[in-house]
Amino acid sequence: MNSRVTKTYQDLTMLLGVDAADKLVAEYRGQELYIPEPSRAADHKLSELLGDETARRLCHYWQGDILTIPMQQAKKIAARNAEMIKKHEAGTDKSALAKAYNLHVRTVRKIIEQYYNEQARAAYKRQQLQLFDQ
Repeated sequence: MNSRVTKTYQDLTMLLGVDAADKLVAEYRGQELYIPEPSRAADHKLSELLGDETARRLCHYWQGDILTIPMQQAKKIAARNAEMIKKHEAGTDKSALAKAYNLHVRTVRKIIEQYYNEQARAAYKRQQLQLFDQ
């Protein structure tokens, strides 16, 4: 899984699936949430958010605990940066991107530069492997 996600988020996605974990994070980002016993899951707000079966699964795993829901800020930033790169490659200039994302032009420039450096390193690594595979 991506290194930009927390252990709690990884556990949530393995137990509930990505969609349900994202719903939970979107609703309770950065908060502590009491997880009831499975028998009380139907009466809990989790049941309304996730559905009865998914809420019961969550309650069975973490029953009686207080679960700190992760912020997932790094994941949001990575998604924003990927969207920004896509727009840049489509022809949007850096100053327009800076204005659209409420960032400084230097920050946009660094994000784009970092992306292209990562691409170059990956290409170099592929080339090096081919050198020794013959």
